[in-house]
Amino acid sequence: MYYVSETDMLKAMRMALYDEVVRTPGYIQGDNFTGLTDFVTLLSNHFPVLSFTNDIRRSKRTTSTILKNSERARLVFIHMREYLESRRNRRMVSVDDYKRQFENVERVYANPFPTNSSWQHCKGTTPMFRGYTCGLWTTFHALTVHTYIDTIKDTNVNALKPLKSIQGWVKGFFGCQHCKRHFMNMTTNIFPMTERRIRHPHDMMTYLWRAHNIVNNRLHGDPTEDPQFIKMQFPPPFLCPTCHSGGQFSRRQVNWFTVIICAHIHEHTKAGRGVVRSPPPNGVHERSHEYSKLTAHKSWNSSAKVT
Repeated sequence: MYYVSETDMLKAMRMALYDEVVRTPGYIQGDNFTGLTDFVTLLSNHFPVLSFTNDIRRSKRTTSTILKNSERARLVFIHMREYLESRRNRRMVSVDDYKRQFENVERVYANPFPTNSSWQHCKGTTPMFRGYTCGLWTTFHALTVHTYIDTIKDTNVNALKPLKSIQGWVKGFFGCQHCKRHFMNMTTNIFPMTERRIRHPHDMMTYLWRAHNIVNNRLHGDPTEDPQFIKMQFPPPFLCPTCHSGGQFSRRQVNWFTVIICAHIHEHTKAGRGVVRSPPPNGVHERSHEYSKLTAHKSWNSSAKVT
């Protein structure tokens, strides 16, 4: 069963913003500083803090669950964004200072990142498979979906910006060098991340889905492929039969499937099971309402099919 795990996303983002960044020698500066600031800003604005539950076959009513760890993690992201923004004119911060700041802030917010928990959906058959990279891709997809949900009423959304923020972090900090080279080559040459291709908010999701399938195709049969989790074109027919028609993908249905999957997030619990239901706090009712309208109407602007 495919699902999005809060645990996996939190673990991946802690590694992305701490482990990867503090390996930088001396100073975070120039384009790397800008890339980090932009990525942290994306997280502070759109990292998911709600899990939506909706079954349109039975009801148009949507309920939401607060992701408590993610709520606290969002506060860490906001604090780190403000910290970096205060240094934007210099475009530089020492790695030691960044490290101290991050450690202090995550302690203030009760350590929301479950560093000692096991990977959930992203767990591989052995520690060398899946894990962190799976968590990164999961978070990237969730960010595009939740940016879409959060800005559904905004007619002036820069749909390219979230993807460029992801690209900027990968370029500056992703520790897997050959992975980075392939990703940058794909997003600049093979399948360029351009305004022509990404003009509307739903294009964020479409672009990242197609890019991920390019990666899946390249890594199929690679020694890094988990033998129990074969790289395939996603989503396969057994997960989303309606996403396939005449041997092609339906962009409309894939977008719909992506929203449903990334909006319904399995909550982190210490025991690894069970979900505590809570009413949404002030400030999130509107997002819940917008998701409810989205699931009720399936309003997409593109129905083109992709080979």
